[in-house]
Amino acid sequence: MRLSIRVRLTIWYTAFIAAYLGVVASGAYAFLLSVTMSDVDDLLARSASTTATAMEFERHGGASDTAAARAVAEGLKLPDVAVLILDASSRAARRAELHPQRPMTLSEEQRHDLDDSLDVAARRAPSAPDLSTVVVARQEVRIFTLPYRLGRRPLVIAVARSLAAREAILDQARVALLSGLPLLLVVAALGGYWLAGKSLAPVAAMSAQAAAIGAGTLHERLPVRRPTDELGRLATILNGLLARLEQAFLAQHRLVAEASHELRTPVAVISGESEHALSRPDRPASELRDSLAVIRAESLRLRSAIDDLFFLARADAGERRLHMEPVRLGELASACARAARQRAPERAITLAGAPDGGIAVNGDAELLRRVLDNLVNNAIAYSRPGGPITVRPGGNAIVQWVDIVDSGPGVPEDQRERVFDRFFRGDEARALSESNGAGLGLAIARWVARSHGGDVTIRDEPGGQFAFRLSIPAAPRSVAGGGDSGQY
Repeated sequence: MRLSIRVRLTIWYTAFIAAYLGVVASGAYAFLLSVTMSDVDDLLARSASTTATAMEFERHGGASDTAAARAVAEGLKLPDVAVLILDASSRAARRAELHPQRPMTLSEEQRHDLDDSLDVAARRAPSAPDLSTVVVARQEVRIFTLPYRLGRRPLVIAVARSLAAREAILDQARVALLSGLPLLLVVAALGGYWLAGKSLAPVAAMSAQAAAIGAGTLHERLPVRRPTDELGRLATILNGLLARLEQAFLAQHRLVAEASHELRTPVAVISGESEHALSRPDRPASELRDSLAVIRAESLRLRSAIDDLFFLARADAGERRLHMEPVRLGELASACARAARQRAPERAITLAGAPDGGIAVNGDAELLRRVLDNLVNNAIAYSRPGGPITVRPGGNAIVQWVDIVDSGPGVPEDQRERVFDRFFRGDEARALSESNGAGLGLAIARWVARSHGGDVTIRDEPGGQFAFRLSIPAAPRSVAGGGDSGQY
C-alpha cells in the first residue's frame, strides 16, 4: 500500500508514543510492585519490632520470660497481621488470630494452613531476619521471621500479612493501564494526524499552486509563509527554479520568434528571386546570373544563421566541449587581421601592439579564433563605411586580451548588455549594417569567452572610438619558445 506522508507520519508518531507509553507504564508498574511490597515488608518489620518491644515491656514489669511472651501473644492485637511466637524448643507460645482492617474470611482448615505456614517459617528461621511468601487459601501471604532473645530465652517472632490488598491495588493498576493506554494511543493518533495535516498544509498549498502553474502562468510563485523554516526554504528554492524556468521559457520563446523572423527574410528573398527568374522563359542570362548571385548570398546568410543557431543549441545542451590547449591570443589576433584584410580589402584593418610572446592562455583555439572573427566581422559590418579597424592584442601574467577598435557610432549605455542577447541589434546598427546579419555573433562570442573563464566587454576609447575586448585568464605557467608545442 502506498500511504500518504500524513498517514506515515501519524503511524510513526503513534508508534513512538506507544513505545514511550509502554516504557513509562512498565516502569510505573514495576515501581508500584516494588513500593507496595516494600510497604508490606515495612509493616511486618514494624509489627515484629512492636511484638518484641511489648514482650520487653511485660518482662520489665516483673513477668517471667515465658509469661511475658504468652501475655503478648494473647493480648497484643495488631491490625492486618498474624503473630506467632516460637520458643527455642519449637513450642508455640501462642498463635494469635488475624485481625485485618479488612477482614479475611478463612475456614478452619485455612486457618490451620496459615498456622502451619507460620510454624514452618519460624522453625527454619535463620539467625537473621528473613522474608518469604507462601500461598494460603489461594492467597499469597508474606511472612517475616525475626530471631529474638528475651532475657535468656531464645525466641522466633513470625509475623504474617495477606497480600490480597496489594493484589487488589495491582489489579486496579493493570486495569487502568490496559484500558487507559489504548485510549491515550487513539488520542495520540488523532493528534498526530491533525499535527501532520497542519505541518503539511504549506506543502499542500505549494502542490496546488504548482499544479496550477503552466506555460502561460510561469510568472506566478509558490506561497512562502515562513522563509526561515525548512518548507519556507524549499518554497524559496522552488520559486528560484520557477524564475529560471520562466527566463529560459521566455528566452526560448524569444529565440523561436526572432529566429523565425530572421530566417524568414532570406527565405523570402530566395523565393522571390527564384520566382522572378522563372517568371519569363526569355529572361537574359545576365538577369538570371544576378538572381543566382542574390540567391547564393542569401543562402550563405541562411546557412550562417542556421550554423550559429545549431552552435548555440549544442552549447545550451552542454554538448559543445572545449578542446583545451596552450594558445597565444596575439598569434590568433594576427591571423584574424590578415584574414579580415582579404575579406574586406576596402577597409583599413591594422594590427597594433603585441602581447608578451611567452604568455599563453589555456583554451580552445578554434573557438577563440571564431570569437575574434565574429568581433572583427561585427566591426566591419557595423562601423561607418571607410572607417579604420584596429586589432590590438595585449595582456600581462594574469590575463591576456585582444581589443577590436573601430570608428563606429558606439553602443549606447542602456544597450551594452543587450547587444550580447541573441538576435538583438540596435536601430542605428541596423541602419549601418551592410550584411544584415542575424545578430548571433556577439552571443556566441560571450558564451565562448565565459566558457574559458573570461568575458567580452565594451570599452570606450580615446577620440570617441569604442572597442570590444576579449579577455581570457593567462595560463598558470608561461609558454616557452614558439608555436603550439611550448610547455606551460
